[in-house]
Amino acid sequence: MVYKTVELKDGRVATLDWLRESDLPELVEVLNSVIREGKYLFMNNEITDMEEERRWYKQGKREGMLYLITRMDGKIVGGASIRPYTDKRSHVAEFGIFIREGYRNLGLGTMLTNIFAEVAEKHGFEVLQLSVYATNERAFHVYTKCGYRECGRLTQDIKFLDGPYTDRILMELILKQ
Repeated sequence: MVYKTVELKDGRVATLDWLRESDLPELVEVLNSVIREGKYLFMNNEITDMEEERRWYKQGKREGMLYLITRMDGKIVGGASIRPYTDKRSHVAEFGIFIREGYRNLGLGTMLTNIFAEVAEKHGFEVLQLSVYATNERAFHVYTKCGYRECGRLTQDIKFLDGPYTDRILMELILKQ
């Protein structure tokens, strides 16, 4: 079932769909392509254990994770999710997003970021949080444009495989004042 259809800057159409377990193999392939780039995600190693991914998916669903995948021309090109915290932080969710190379700068990141603010509000969340590498200026710009504000910085928190460091910027979007 399609959640939403959106037109991108270049006139092409993307569909947003809730992640299903049957999507995991294709999603992992796209995610691995972003992991191989080595500059956007916290993970160094590609995902190889599909049984572990199925366990991750089922646990995330039990914990209230909401995950949208983006399709263009019938194939997954990205995804975004919110994962709720628990107990005294149950009003807060963590936002994450990735888009495959070749599908960036089309407005997908901005759309997904804005859509998840709406989804989070509808599900009763009051705060969305995320972190982004200081070197990922494009993502920082998108988050700022969508209303997130920088609320902290962890100096040299990320060390890339080839040696250099970057800061990790903590950001938040207050949904309920």
